Amino acid sequence: MATFKYVIRDTIRQLTRHFTVVFLTLLTIVAVFLAVGMSILLSINVTALAFQIESDLTIEAYLKDQNAVESVMGRLKNMPQITNVRYISPEEALKRLDEKIGQGDQIISLLGDNPLPPSVIVTVDKAENLNLVANEIDAFPEIDDVIYAGEVAERLASLAYFLNRFAMAIFLVAIITSLVVMMNTIRIALYSRREEIGVMLLVGATPNYVSLPFLLQGVVLGGMGALMALFFLVRAYRRLLEVLSRVLPFFNMLDSPEITLWLFCLLVGGGVALGWICSWLAVHKHIRRSLKPR
Repeated sequence: MATFKYVIRDTIRQLTRHFTVVFLTLLTIVAVFLAVGMSILLSINVTALAFQIESDLTIEAYLKDQNAVESVMGRLKNMPQITNVRYISPEEALKRLDEKIGQGDQIISLLGDNPLPPSVIVTVDKAENLNLVANEIDAFPEIDDVIYAGEVAERLASLAYFLNRFAMAIFLVAIITSLVVMMNTIRIALYSRREEIGVMLLVGATPNYVSLPFLLQGVVLGGMGALMALFFLVRAYRRLLEVLSRVLPFFNMLDSPEITLWLFCLLVGGGVALGWICSWLAVHKHIRRSLKPR
């Protein structure tokens, strides 16, 4: 019980003794974990979007003339890779657009007529057949243009790969920055109490007893900084979701309690672990030096 009181009292004293240094350390930790969290959120959203697009096995082909619908539908139904064919009239296309962006009436009033062409939506049996079927449909003389998810998915997959590597680089830079900053903070606290620590070790205090307040200081700084970063990150992410739902209603970003929980475990757990490691490295080196015979 006495040890616990000593650790808590000494930790609070160290956190308040060098308030400016502690505050700047806390700000640095918040900044680096914010960068880590933002890069992670960006990476997982792009990865999820690429997977969602890649799993879409539909091709939309736009017709030059509405009179060619029956002939095109008949040829498409005879293709073995196609499992379903659906005709979309210009009226239905406008209705779908209105459901997505809510501006169907404005488009009609601006242009005076429905500008959307008739189209055919084709569902393919396998993802690897998308390119083959899309190229065959594009060769039809009645088809004006073909849109499918294959090329977009490939580009997003490349972007997701780059963002994953970028997030890893940000994470490594954040670790190095946090190590340097927190270790220097602990060293300042150790240096200001070097004589007191030396006396405690001489009269029989164990290294663990002397180290605990400094270890706890690192844990508090790392955990609190990561927790503050998580708070700002979640608030900003929620705000971004609200804005995107109004501006780009068809763009769905990941939004679930599991993401917040996962970020909490990753950032706060990482902050606590990093604080402990930094403190242990600084304290262990100092105590080993103090125990050496003069």
